[in-house]
Amino acid sequence: MSRSSYNRYISGKTDIYSQHFLGLLEQLHISFSELDFIAHGYSNSKKDAFFLNVTLAADARDKEALVLLYHQASSLTKHTRNDFYTHMIDALEIIISYLEAKPYSVNKTSLYCYLLQAFTWTDYEFKFFQFILPFLSPTEVEPFLNKVERNFAKINNSNLYVAEQFRLLCDIVFYFFQHKNYINALHYINLLENFELAENLVYEKLLFIFFTNIKKLLLNQPSSVWKKPIDDCIATAQFLEMSNLSQKFEKTLTELKNSRK
Repeated sequence: MSRSSYNRYISGKTDIYSQHFLGLLEQLHISFSELDFIAHGYSNSKKDAFFLNVTLAADARDKEALVLLYHQASSLTKHTRNDFYTHMIDALEIIISYLEAKPYSVNKTSLYCYLLQAFTWTDYEFKFFQFILPFLSPTEVEPFLNKVERNFAKINNSNLYVAEQFRLLCDIVFYFFQHKNYINALHYINLLENFELAENLVYEKLLFIFFTNIKKLLLNQPSSVWKKPIDDCIATAQFLEMSNLSQKFEKTLTELKNSRK
């Protein structure tokens, strides 16, 4: 399927052949990204490798690396029209402006508009939204919330995107805790509780246990109910050397406890 056909599918203008193709992928239990992985000889494509490098630089708040990657993406778009690199340039501009504390019109970027207008989200759209989420203001995030929930409902019965859906919802919960919007955080924790996670999804299971017990703290249940499971989550994340996750757990717990004094 060509990128133009894919874009027609996303915008709700899909020809029947694209719909049949994506339906076939679901029957085969293969996501679009997994198909791309197979097409590249069971190895990551250049785009996947680039996205990984950008993600690592963003997580480390490495502005120098992000600027270098921005120039690389800009150079690649000069030679060929490519939506991925165009969207990546926008994402990098959003993040770099955030790190420099400079004003930036996020809602005028092609990536923001694309995500907002896309009729259906696949893992491509989920991945980009999850990537820029920490660098958006609550006002910029608000228009996406109904869209995210609607797209989750569409693929609720599919196993293709369970981990991706779950992780994005977790990031949304962390986002609302960061902005001290506990009502919205509780709403998305309630959505998380609807997930049935397979045993092999250890990372997701850890998040599930943490948030279901944070919910008990939010609802003013006694510490004897939630403290040990949360402490176990932090200790497990530390044991598995998931330093970023354990720090998120500790920060969320500390800030929530301080807010309730």
